[in-house]
Amino acid sequence: MNADEAARSLATIRDTQTRAVRSQPWFPTWYAIGVSLFVTGMQIVTEPGVPGPLTGGVAVLLCAALGAMVAVLVKTRRMTAHRSLLPRGGFAVLGAWLAACFALCLILALRWHADEIAYARTYAALVMTAFVAATGPLVSRGISRMIARKIEKGA
Repeated sequence: MNADEAARSLATIRDTQTRAVRSQPWFPTWYAIGVSLFVTGMQIVTEPGVPGPLTGGVAVLLCAALGAMVAVLVKTRRMTAHRSLLPRGGFAVLGAWLAACFALCLILALRWHADEIAYARTYAALVMTAFVAATGPLVSRGISRMIARKIEKGA
């Protein structure tokens, strides 16, 4: 194989890698929504006035559901790009998105609690879940595009 053939082969490999990375989101949105629903469920069962046995039983079920989601994620994840392919900007985007989710939930919970709205934390967690559902696909696809661009550049 000469240098031109090697260069063409490498270009074909990088093109295939780029298409594969772009074809799926970096993380599945269903998982992020599931984790948000777990947080919402924990908020519900820890609200004042919820009976202790109900709190304990539902909390155990929620933890089991979270464990099942992790197992499904591990079993069904077809492809994962190595961390070295994720530009620092990708981690910054993910971190900023997670911080925005947390801040939205916290700000709403505190505001609604100050307004003496019953179940303020639960409502705030539901809004956070909707935010995750609406923005998660954009964030995930954006990170996939960042990885693909890094592959195209020959990382």
